Amino acid sequence: MTRILSMLAVLLALAVAGAPIHPRTAEAQSLDPDAVAAEVEGKTITMGEVHRAFRDLPRQYQQQGFGAVYPALLERIVQQEVLMKRGRDAGLADDPEVEERVEELRDQVIHDVYLSRRVEEAITDEELRAEYDRFIAENPPREEVKARHILVDSEAKARDIIQQVTDGADFATLAKESSTGPSGENGGDLGWFTHDAMVPAFAEAAFGLQPNTFTADPIQTEFGWHVILVEDRRTVPSPTFEEMRPRLVERLGQEIAFKVSNDMTKQADVQRFNLDGEPMESPIGDQ
Repeated sequence: MTRILSMLAVLLALAVAGAPIHPRTAEAQSLDPDAVAAEVEGKTITMGEVHRAFRDLPRQYQQQGFGAVYPALLERIVQQEVLMKRGRDAGLADDPEVEERVEELRDQVIHDVYLSRRVEEAITDEELRAEYDRFIAENPPREEVKARHILVDSEAKARDIIQQVTDGADFATLAKESSTGPSGENGGDLGWFTHDAMVPAFAEAAFGLQPNTFTADPIQTEFGWHVILVEDRRTVPSPTFEEMRPRLVERLGQEIAFKVSNDMTKQADVQRFNLDGEPMESPIGDQ
């Protein structure tokens, strides 16, 4: 399965590369796991099977969302099923090479399951809480602003726009008419963003404004001259412990898995030899 998933990941990289990135939603959780995703020569592939394959994909694919990768992932699973059936029809089920690879996979699964169970046993709520507290200390709540801007190529044009806004002109309409930036067609809407999401001069100006106020003077950046309108401000709360729990388990799990592997190897009766046949010291030491 590990090799199959690696092949799927490579194929998905090609298939999904040109696909649009969709917002992540709860769509996968709302699916009926017993719903039919495909019928392959009499065998049913369920939504649950597809979603399990999705969860085993590398994170960069999971981040695109189940709906975004579903068509490509389902197609690869269908192809896999077709090829497996053709292989069985060709008598490969009892082929020595197949049996050898199955045994290799079995050993890998035993290793993975054993290690994951030891990690689960070792992680305590106290450790998770401590890791959560460290995360919160390092990542305080973030301030965001919701803003619009109008980008032009000269200070004079920017000052003229500021005067029009001061006289009561609609900012979004002016952005559609005058802005050279890509957000112009959306009325200059930039949505919510953090301080570090923008170039310094722009960020300093935007975060220095209160809601429903705009820059009294044009702001110059490498992109041109900006007039900025801040519509709202907010502080994004830190994620709760329960929201962070899966991520915390993953972070701690990696450390614990490394320690468990090292500790057990040190306790085992192991002899290592160099290329010349001479005894070799353990690379992880005796401590």
